[in-house]
Amino acid sequence: MAYNILLEIDTKSDVPLWRRLYEALAKALADGKVEAGSRLPSIRSLSNELGVSRSPVENAYLQLQIDGLIESKPKSGYFAAAAQGGRARSVLPERANAQGTCAMYDLRPGRVDAQTADIANWRRCLRFVLNEQDEIVSVGDPQGELRLREALAGYCYKARGVSASPETIFIASGTQQLLALLCRIIGRGKRAVMEMPGFVQAERIFADSGWEVQLIDKDIGDGIADELRKREADMFVDITSNRPQISLSRLFRRRKRITEWARQNDKYLLEDDYNGELRYISRQIPSLQGLAPERVVYIGSFSGILLPSVRIAYMALPARLSEAARESSLLYDQTSSKIEQLALAEYIKRRHLERHIKRIRKFYQAKSRALLSALSEAFAGCAGFALLETSLAVLVSLTADAAAKDLALAAAKQGVLVEPLRSEKCMPPTVLLSFSGIPAGDIEAAVGRLKSAWHGLMTVPPDACS
Repeated sequence: MAYNILLEIDTKSDVPLWRRLYEALAKALADGKVEAGSRLPSIRSLSNELGVSRSPVENAYLQLQIDGLIESKPKSGYFAAAAQGGRARSVLPERANAQGTCAMYDLRPGRVDAQTADIANWRRCLRFVLNEQDEIVSVGDPQGELRLREALAGYCYKARGVSASPETIFIASGTQQLLALLCRIIGRGKRAVMEMPGFVQAERIFADSGWEVQLIDKDIGDGIADELRKREADMFVDITSNRPQISLSRLFRRRKRITEWARQNDKYLLEDDYNGELRYISRQIPSLQGLAPERVVYIGSFSGILLPSVRIAYMALPARLSEAARESSLLYDQTSSKIEQLALAEYIKRRHLERHIKRIRKFYQAKSRALLSALSEAFAGCAGFALLETSLAVLVSLTADAAAKDLALAAAKQGVLVEPLRSEKCMPPTVLLSFSGIPAGDIEAAVGRLKSAWHGLMTVPPDACS
């Protein structure tokens, strides 16, 4: 097909060329205009056909790869991903709203910046594994590939101070699958407590497993242990990415209180350390698990560091739970690709992961500063901002007579997608703005549209703030 009809070159558009090309190709894939499995033009030939430089075409292809819409086959080129349900899968958000405005900027979590994707080294590790025919023709280990568990035992100790052996590490495609295993071995009828705003996906697994979930105020401070006793909790879920920066003295007091609570009451702590090694502003603090490995269940993952399409998460269990978990895992199929597990083990072994994290720390530090600067200029004195460092996001609390979902709807009508904080108890209304996926050059324009979207909803309009 002629690909030049997919893209109208508008020199006055404030949307980057690569993004317009990405969205045009993604829509063509979603609408079936480009058949699943068909070969796409090379970067060089498409840039010539469109009359543009190679750079925007390369960036668009890279983002399409990250989103799983196209595949790169060595020495063969780029191909449209396999169809699902008769149509190519679309990761594009809902494009139209009540006013017919298109969503130009996506500030929701779940994406990584195309510039951070280490595709070349990841491809080399995949190619290395694909040449190991004796390994990949057999069924994977239900607990997770030993080679990866060994690599993780060394890596997570060095990076996060996690004390675990390969025998106590379990691997799955995501946090929910690991939580399902944890609930199976502990049993039904338990109570998990976590701080606001909670973790919807984890709460769903707990509920499906017959657990009760209770949320507590995240500002409860030094009284957290007393609150856990009062609520008769069986497990406290510590979601590190939900917590803004706090002083070291307060953090250490908190850790001491909750570990004492767990030991004295024969309870467990669940440490969800999402992107824990990615801290780039605050001081690196070892994991909670390293302080009480016999009481802390540690969960980590790589989707936010590598690629969202690489579905690998791991759980380090206390020794007393690991045997039961091993027996339970034998009854279920492994949910994470054996090939990807072995590739990640090789990626860690070659120190690509270590170098990759060092590189993206600087990258995301610059993006977080750009977003905070734009927000401060647009909403000075009218909003509160809290950086969630490892979540690669900022919480924005507004002085507005509107619910968070109404703020998100107003933003969508101005072409910006944001995530409202779901808690009805959260006052003032708060939304989450992720800067992980949006190009740095789009941040200022996206915040400008948010200012226009929320101007009429705020009790003190931005223009009146000082």
